[in-house]
Amino acid sequence: MANVKKTIIATTVAVATLAAPATAFADDINDIQPDVNNAIEQAQDAVSQTQDTVAQATQATSQTATTTPAQSDPVADGQAKVDDAQANDNQAQANLNQAQTDVDNAQTAVNQAQTQVNNAQTTLDTANQQVQNAQTAANQAQENLNQAQQNAGEATNPENQKKAQQALSDASQQLDQTTKQLESANQQVEQAKQEAQQKADNLTAAKKDEAVAKTDKDKADKTASDAKTKADESQKTISQLKAELEAALAAKNDADTAKTTADKNAADAKNGISEKQKDADAKTTAANTAQADADSKKAAADNADKQLASGSIGFYQWKLASDYANEDTQNALNMLVKYQNEDWVKIGDESSATSLQNMLKALDLIDKGNEIRRSLGLPEWTVNDMDTVSAQLAADYNTYSPNTGHVFTGTSQNLAWGYDNPYDGWYTQEKAVFDRYAEKNPELRNMTAVEIYMKYPDIYEETGHYLNVIDPDCDTTGFAVTGSLTAAQNFTQKYLYTSGVSVNDYRQQLLSYKNALDSASDVYQKALDKANEAKKAAQQAQQELAALQERAQNAQQTADEAAKTAQAKDEAYRKALDAYNEAVKAGQTADGVYSQAKNEADKKQTVYEKKQAATKKAQIELDSANAKTDAAQTDAQNAQNAVDEAKKQVEQAQAKLDGYANAKENLKAAQSKLDKANKTLSEAQTIQQKAQSKLDKANDAKTEADKTLADANAKLEQAKADKKQTEAALKDAKNALDGITAKPGEKDDIDSGYTIPSNEEDTGNATKPGEKDDIDSGYTIPSNEEDNGNNGNAGNAGNAGNGGNTTGSNGANGSSNGNNGNAASVNKGMNTADKKNDKTTVYKVDADNKVVTATGDDLAKTGVDVAGIAAVSIVALMMGVGFIGVERSIRRKED
Repeated sequence: MANVKKTIIATTVAVATLAAPATAFADDINDIQPDVNNAIEQAQDAVSQTQDTVAQATQATSQTATTTPAQSDPVADGQAKVDDAQANDNQAQANLNQAQTDVDNAQTAVNQAQTQVNNAQTTLDTANQQVQNAQTAANQAQENLNQAQQNAGEATNPENQKKAQQALSDASQQLDQTTKQLESANQQVEQAKQEAQQKADNLTAAKKDEAVAKTDKDKADKTASDAKTKADESQKTISQLKAELEAALAAKNDADTAKTTADKNAADAKNGISEKQKDADAKTTAANTAQADADSKKAAADNADKQLASGSIGFYQWKLASDYANEDTQNALNMLVKYQNEDWVKIGDESSATSLQNMLKALDLIDKGNEIRRSLGLPEWTVNDMDTVSAQLAADYNTYSPNTGHVFTGTSQNLAWGYDNPYDGWYTQEKAVFDRYAEKNPELRNMTAVEIYMKYPDIYEETGHYLNVIDPDCDTTGFAVTGSLTAAQNFTQKYLYTSGVSVNDYRQQLLSYKNALDSASDVYQKALDKANEAKKAAQQAQQELAALQERAQNAQQTADEAAKTAQAKDEAYRKALDAYNEAVKAGQTADGVYSQAKNEADKKQTVYEKKQAATKKAQIELDSANAKTDAAQTDAQNAQNAVDEAKKQVEQAQAKLDGYANAKENLKAAQSKLDKANKTLSEAQTIQQKAQSKLDKANDAKTEADKTLADANAKLEQAKADKKQTEAALKDAKNALDGITAKPGEKDDIDSGYTIPSNEEDTGNATKPGEKDDIDSGYTIPSNEEDNGNNGNAGNAGNAGNGGNTTGSNGANGSSNGNNGNAASVNKGMNTADKKNDKTTVYKVDADNKVVTATGDDLAKTGVDVAGIAAVSIVALMMGVGFIGVERSIRRKED
């Protein structure tokens, strides 16, 4: 049994507004390109206007989202929210269009700026090249000036002129000597060429002789080839006749063997009839035995589907009959049998927690919980049959009964509705809440779940699921999940039960059971196939017996025919032997002719090979002569280089003398050229500096244009995100309106004495005017000033009841996880007092779906109906909202 609290859920729709992009520009670059500046300024103005428009839309939407008219018509309010959401969506689309236009304008500005950068870079490259050319000319002019200065200085000394005259004389002598050496080298080249030509003529003659020898060789080869062809044909004829002879001999032997075999078969056929009769009888008996075995396995296969349909009951029955049996298994089975006929238990149904498939899914979810416990250094949960069955009954109860709440609890229990992974709510979301409390009150981290439960019940109420998951004392568990994503997990200490195994071991037990049932049909089919094979073997034996009897009658006739065939084959063999002997004689003659032709061809081959050797030798001699010619030409070239160098020395010596004679004029001319070169260099450098300045300005403009484009793109992405948000808000508003205007179902079973507090105490549950809520008049909702629950993103509108039992439309998770909020029902197994009212009320529901109070009063007296929670659960599931509930009872190990 468990405590059940009345849960009130309020949902709030908040419409997000869009923020338009804003763009700013920096330096003025009119001196580079006015068109670029104009494009940038236009983009900036457009973006700023969009930002102002969105700011106004944001303010209007904010006012719409936070204004709650008192005593308004829900349908009109819903339609108003739809209209507001539609207007916001339209504005978001306009903002998106404007943002795209801003991006296009900014891109145009970037392209124009890039063109200016490219043009400026081209101009700078040209200027750089001109500076480089001018610098080279200036350097050369400086060298010329230096030489002219040196010559002018040396010209004043008569000794220098004397040395220059001597250098000219020495250079002239060297030129005469190298010229003679060049003439000698040229003569050596001509002689080498003549020798090479002689060797080339010798090679030509050798190749001609080789060609004649090859012609003679080819003729001899053809004669030998023709003779070989005839000899091969003879050998082919011999081989063919030999094959025919061998075939005739084989046929003769086969005929003899066939005759012998036919005679033996005739005798064996008579003698084998009795043995074949015994074999046929034995195979008939084996076929009957195999059929009986198949019939027994068919009965097991027919029962397998029924056994699978029994769900967890069948599994625990199987365990009791296996080595896995223990006291907890028997107790678990007894509990299932006790409640199997309740309307809220769907034993074996594919959507029930008791189906084998959902049992396997539940084990997978325990694995996820154990991953959390391993990461925290906690012992992994083991799985117990009693905890598992209790969780299955609790999950089915909270799915198929008209009520919801904690039933069949162990030490503690977590419930969840609508989660693919309940630990997202039980652990992840509530851990964030617990951490916030622990930051303010560090002692919480050193307290057990029971201690927090006793000392800080409000904190436990908000974080009880999380504390149950990380409780180190509760190291045994059972998990159940239904097809509609109702989940229940029970937690117990190991010492309370006699057994508990790892998740993998429990999964292996379940798979062993399931696989045995799944394979029952295959086992039967194999037995049936074996029986059919045995029948076929028996039939085959009978057919072979009949055939043997028939063969016995015909065996003698076959033996007589075989004797006639053997005689005919013997005559054919003798004829083939005579033909083969004649062919052997003809082949010997052809081989003699071929042998003579082959000898002649070998002789011609020897002559041809000698001619080839002579050709090769002539080629080597020619290559050697060519090498000598190349060496002579190299020597001649070296001599020519020496002559050229000597001429250069003469020219330089003469130039030096001439330079001394005209030193003053040359110095003056060199200085003039240097001055002109330096002037040209200075002018080029000025142009270069201007080009660099223009490029720097163009790059600055490009940087500003890039920044504008980046800002515009960022705001475009924001506009796209805002558009998605307004679309989602519009969809939510329409869904909410559809929910308000939908035809109501059955009347909520709420006590007529319950009254709705004034707007000042309104917790977000709007009722349609004229309708009466069936709620206990003794139950009141605290005002917002006293409400301390977790409001999430929805503010106080989602918080009501006992100090924050209910998390609003977004809760701690936010809308991004798709849950749209979590309603948590925390049942602590003890009295919970309203903070506003000075009274304490305890409500309990037992496994038989009967509602009682602590004093035994029935529903009519207490005015409390747990069906309200079921109604909330159904509505929440339709809206995609996840719910979680928790219960904890105090149970300590006795020493």
